[in-house]
Amino acid sequence: MVHACTRDCYDTCIFDDDHKPLNVFPINGFTCSRGIADLKRNDKNRINSAYIEGKEVTIDEALDYISKEIRKRDKQEMLHIDYDGNQGLLTWYFPARLWNVLGVASTDYSICSAEGHEAIKLHYGSSVGAFPEDFMNFNSFVIWGSETVFSFIHGWNLIKDKYKIVIDVRISETAKRSEKYYLIKPGSDAYLAIGIMKKLFERGLASTSLLDEPERLKSYIFSFSDDVIEEYTGLRMEEINELAELYYEKKPLTIIGFALGRTINGGDSISLISLIPALLGMRVGFYYSNSQGLGIDFKYLRGLHKYSPSRIVGMAEIGKEIEEGKITFIFTWNSNPLHSLPMSDRICEAVKEGRLFLVVHDPFWSETAKIANVVLPAPTYLEKEDVVYSYWHNYLIYNKPMFPKRGITEIELMRMLARKLEVNDDLIYEDEWLAIERATRVNVNELKSRGFVKLKPKYPEGKIKVEPLPSKLNKVNEYVIVYSSHPNYTNSQFKEIYGNREAIIFNSDYDGEGYLVTDYGKIRVKFKKDVSIPRGVLFVYKSTLFTLEGKPLNSIIGYQKGKYGGTPILNIDSVKIIRI
Repeated sequence: MVHACTRDCYDTCIFDDDHKPLNVFPINGFTCSRGIADLKRNDKNRINSAYIEGKEVTIDEALDYISKEIRKRDKQEMLHIDYDGNQGLLTWYFPARLWNVLGVASTDYSICSAEGHEAIKLHYGSSVGAFPEDFMNFNSFVIWGSETVFSFIHGWNLIKDKYKIVIDVRISETAKRSEKYYLIKPGSDAYLAIGIMKKLFERGLASTSLLDEPERLKSYIFSFSDDVIEEYTGLRMEEINELAELYYEKKPLTIIGFALGRTINGGDSISLISLIPALLGMRVGFYYSNSQGLGIDFKYLRGLHKYSPSRIVGMAEIGKEIEEGKITFIFTWNSNPLHSLPMSDRICEAVKEGRLFLVVHDPFWSETAKIANVVLPAPTYLEKEDVVYSYWHNYLIYNKPMFPKRGITEIELMRMLARKLEVNDDLIYEDEWLAIERATRVNVNELKSRGFVKLKPKYPEGKIKVEPLPSKLNKVNEYVIVYSSHPNYTNSQFKEIYGNREAIIFNSDYDGEGYLVTDYGKIRVKFKKDVSIPRGVLFVYKSTLFTLEGKPLNSIIGYQKGKYGGTPILNIDSVKIIRI
C-alpha cells in the first residue's frame, strides 16, 4: 500500500507504508526537504480541539455556533475559501458541495495557475503539455520564469545533465546551475517572446504548418520594432538573435513558470511563449501544468453540475470586498488566506473589529487560524484516506493513512454542518468513492488495491490558433516585487520545522531597514544587498509572511488581476522605497 504527498507541488511523491519514497517513475525514489520533514511536523503546532473565540469547546458546540451565524446572513455576503494546501480530491474539491448547495459566494480559484491555463487554451484548446516521458525525449530545455531547482525537483532531476537555458529577472539558483541564462526586465516576457519569433521569421527559420493564421502572427510581431523590444526587455538584439538560434537548433522543451501568471502582462506572456514551439513545428513543445488534461471532472466533484454559487469573487478582490463590507462571513479550509491573498491585512482588521466572522478548519495553527472566531481541528494527509492527482505526471494515487486520525475530516465536517442547517440534498451525502469513480472514470477498488493507476491524458488536436494576440502590453515601472520558492517551504507550510523567516527584501543597492510603499499600504522591512539582483527588482521568498511590525507582506498588494484567468498580480510594480 502507498500514500502520497498531497502538497501543492509538481512532483506529487509516492511513498510506501514506512514513508520511504517509491521508485515509481517519475518519482525516482527521493523526496524534498519538506517531504522528509512531514513525519516530524505531524505532531507540531496541531489544532487538537474546536475553539470559539479562543475558548475550547466540542465540535458539536462549534457547529451550532457556526450554523447560527450562517442563518442570519444573506448568502451573497458569505464566502468559502478553499485551495491547494492539500491536493486531495476528497480534501479540496468534494467538500465544496455543501457551500454550492447553499449557494454562497465562491472564489474563482485563480491564485496560482489559472491565468496560464486560460491563455494557453485559447491557442491550443487545452493547456496540457509535456508529461515526464516527454521530458525524457528532449535534450535541451528553456526554463522561463521558474525556480525549477527548488519547486520542481523531479523535473530538475530529469534535465539537470541536459542543456538548459534560463530566462528570469534575477540570477536564480536554477540560472546558476544552467548552461546559459538571460536576465530581462520584469513584465517584459511577452516582448522577448515576440522578439524570438520575429527573428525566426526574419531568418527563414519558422515553420508555420501547425498554425491556423501564420501571416496574422507574422504581421503582429513585425509591428514591434527591434528598438522597442530591446528597450522593454533590456536585452541586446544580438542576444535575442542568439536565443532564436538556440530555439531553432536545439528544439528545446519550454518550462513555463506559474510566476509569470502573477506578473504584469503575465497572461499575454504565457500566451506568446506557448506559440514559440508551434512556430518550430513542435506540437508538444512546452510544459505549464497538465492538471486539466487528465480527464478529472472537478466540477462534478464540487457539485457544480447541479448547483452554482450566488456569485464569484476573484481571489484578487477578496480583501477589497471585505474592506467594503460586501463579505461578512468566511469559511476556509485547506488554505491560509492571510498568507496568500492580496490586501490580507483587511481580514485581520475586519475580524478584530467584528465586521467579519471567520471560521477555519485546519490541522495546524496557521496565521489565519490564530485570528479566527471559530477553529476546527482537521487531520493531516498522513491520517486520512484520499485520492491525489499531479499537475505534472499522470498517476492517480490512493492515499492510505499512516497514523490514527485527529480531528474531523472535511467531508465529515460538511455533512455534520449540513445536518445542523437541515440541508438534506443527496449531493452532499453521495458516497464519496462513487463520486471519485464518476469524476475520474477509475475503478476505486483497483485504485485502492494497486495504490495508483495511470490516467490517459488527452492532447490537443487540430490547428493551433494564432488569435487572440495582445492588443496592448503594459510598461512596467520600477520598483517591482518578485516572489519565488524557498527549498524548505511550500508557501506558508513547514514553519514548524524550519522556523519563521524574516521579511528580507533582496535588492541591488541597499542594506538596512526601511519601508515599502504602494497605493494600498506601507510595511516596514529589512533590505539586503545581493549582487544577483538587478536594479529595480525587489526579491523576496514567498514563504515570508510577516514584516517587522507584524503586518502581512501582501498588505501592500492591490486587487489588480490577469485578464485571462483573473490571477492576482502579486509581482507588482510602482513600489516606493523609504530608507531609514
